[in-house]
Amino acid sequence: MVEKMTYVNIVGHIGSMNHVVNRYFSRYDIQLEPGETHSEMEPFSTSNPYAATLQKAERFMLMMGHTPPILPSMDTAEAVNLVEDAYRLYEAREEALRAREHAMTQMEEYLARIAPFTAIIDDLRKLGESTFLHYKCGRLDTVHYKQFETFKHEDEKIIFIPTQRNAESVWGVYFTPMQHAQTVDAIFAGFNFEVISLEGEGSAAARGRLAQEVRSLSQETLARLVIEGVNPMRLFAACAHVRTLYKKFDVKKYARLSRGRRVFAFSGWMGADDANALDKEMQADNLLLFTLGESNAGAPTRLRNWPVVRQFEFFTLMYGLPSYGEADPTFVLAVTYTLLFGLMFGDVGHGMVLAALGAVLLWIHRKPLGGIVAVVGVSAMAFGFLYGSIFGVETMLPALWRRPAQDITGMLLFAVGLGVVLVVISMGIHMYNALCRSDVGAFIFSANGLAGLLFYGTVVFGAVQVWGMEGAFPWWVLSFPLLLLAAKFPLEAWMAGRSVIPEGGVGAFIFRTVMEIFETLLTYLTNTISFVRVGAFAISHAGMMHVVVQLSQGTRGASSLIIFILGNALVIIIEGLLVAIQALRLDFYEIFSRFYRGGGRVFSSHKISGSDNPHRIKGAERR
Repeated sequence: MVEKMTYVNIVGHIGSMNHVVNRYFSRYDIQLEPGETHSEMEPFSTSNPYAATLQKAERFMLMMGHTPPILPSMDTAEAVNLVEDAYRLYEAREEALRAREHAMTQMEEYLARIAPFTAIIDDLRKLGESTFLHYKCGRLDTVHYKQFETFKHEDEKIIFIPTQRNAESVWGVYFTPMQHAQTVDAIFAGFNFEVISLEGEGSAAARGRLAQEVRSLSQETLARLVIEGVNPMRLFAACAHVRTLYKKFDVKKYARLSRGRRVFAFSGWMGADDANALDKEMQADNLLLFTLGESNAGAPTRLRNWPVVRQFEFFTLMYGLPSYGEADPTFVLAVTYTLLFGLMFGDVGHGMVLAALGAVLLWIHRKPLGGIVAVVGVSAMAFGFLYGSIFGVETMLPALWRRPAQDITGMLLFAVGLGVVLVVISMGIHMYNALCRSDVGAFIFSANGLAGLLFYGTVVFGAVQVWGMEGAFPWWVLSFPLLLLAAKFPLEAWMAGRSVIPEGGVGAFIFRTVMEIFETLLTYLTNTISFVRVGAFAISHAGMMHVVVQLSQGTRGASSLIIFILGNALVIIIEGLLVAIQALRLDFYEIFSRFYRGGGRVFSSHKISGSDNPHRIKGAERR
C-alpha cells in the first residue's frame, strides 16, 4: 500500500538548528524540500566545512575495507584532527613513494639505454680519461651500417666495434685518434649515427634495491600509520564520525533563514505515523513550532507492504511507481502472479525445486527475485497437489481438483472465467482510483469505469446464458451502457462547464464514438481470450512431462534415470521461464493497463544514518 504522507514545517531559533538535526533528523525519515523563499526568508548558503576532510576520510575507509564491530566514541574536534593528522602522515609516505618511483623510472631508462654496452662500460669509462683517443657509443640502422662497411670499413683511422644487433639496428662503439675526432664524428653523422650517452649512475643491483623500497612503501597503508601512532580502529571511527558530520551539515542546505539569521525553517514530507510521533515528541521542546500541512499536492510515494508482498515491488517498479493517492497494485500483482504461475506450472516436484532455489538466492544475495521465485514455487507445489503431479508422474498422487491434460475443455473454460473475474477486479480498482482523484467522469463514463463494467458484465452474462442454457438473450439491454460510453465527451464537458459541442461537428463525433466503442468491445474480447493461455500452458506442461516420463520408461537402468532428470531439468528451465514471462505479461497488459498509471515521485529520506552507533564504547584505547 502507499503510505499516507504529511507535509511538515519545523521552525525554531537558529541556536536550536543543530539540536533539530542531531536529535530528529537522525531518528525520523523525512524528505526535505527546498521550500519557498520570500522577502523575509533566504536559503541557507554556508559551504560545508567538512567537505575536504570527508574526501580524506572516504579514502581511508576505502583502504580499510570492512567496518570494525566496535567503534570508540569521540567528539567532533578529535575526529577531524585525527583524520587530518593521519592524512598528513599518509601524504608524507605517498611523497616518499612518488620520489622513489621517479628515481626507479629514471634508473630503468638509464639501464635500458646502456644495456648494449654493459660488458664494456667500465673499460669505456677508463678510456674517457685519455687525451689521445676519441670514442662514441651509439646506434646505426642496419642499412646505414651496411653502407659504412662498404665505404669506410677499411679506413685506418676508424675502428668500429659492434656490441649488439638485431634485424633493424646495430649498436656499437667507434674509436679514432683525437686529431681525427671532428672528421670521424662528421662521417658517422652522415650515416645517421645516434649517439648514446653513458653518463649516469646505477646498476641492476641498485635497481633491485630501489624496486624493493617501492614495493615496501606501496604495501604500507595502515601498517605505516600504526607504527607512527595511529590506531586503525580509532581512525575508522573518526572517518565514520566525519562522514556523519558532513551529512548533518549537508541537510542544512534545505533550511531557510530569516533575514537576520535568527530563525530557521525546515519543510518536507513524512509518513503520517512518523509525523504524529514527532509532533508528540516536540511538544515539550519550547524552542520549536511544529505544524502539519494539509495539502497532499506533490507528495512523494513510499510503499509499505507485508514482507512477502514486498518482494513483488520489484515487478511493480518495473512498470512504474504509483502516484501518491493511487492504489498500490503490488498486492494485486503478488496474488495474481502467484496464482497464474501456479495454474500454468502446477507440479509438486518442480515447485519444490523452485522454492528451494528461490530460498537460496534470497539467503545469499538478498534480492527480491529470489523471494518471488520461492513464493511461486510454493504456488506450483500447491497446484501440483490439485493436479496430482510430482515431477510429471501422475500415478503417485490423486488429483484433488483435475488433471489438465485429461480435461482440456474444462481447463480452458476455467482460464477464461478467471480472466473475466480479474478484468472485473481491475475495473473496480480503476473506479476506486477515480474516486480518490475525484474524477467523476472517469468513474462513470470510462471504458474501465461504471459504464464499461455494465457493458462488459452484460456481454459476459449474455454469452454465458446463450452458451450454457442455449436460450435467447435480450441484447437490447446493452443500449444503456453503450449510451453512457457514447455520451462520455458531452457529459464530461457539461459537468466541467465546457461546451458540449465537439470540435469537428456532430458527424465527426458520431464516427469517432462508434470507432471507440468498437475498439472497446474488441479490447474486452482480446483481453478475456488472452487468459486462455493460462489453461493452455497448464495443458502443455502436463503434456511435456508425459513425454519425459514415457521416454524414461522406455529405457532401463541408469539411462532411464538420466533421461528423467535431464527432462525435468529442461522443462523447469525452459517452461518455467516462459510461464514467468506470460504471467507477468497478463498482469501488465490485461490487468495493470486498466487501472494503473504510475508516474509517482520516489520518497527519498534525508535521515542521517550512522549518527548513533549502538556498538560505540567509551573506554576504547586511544592509541
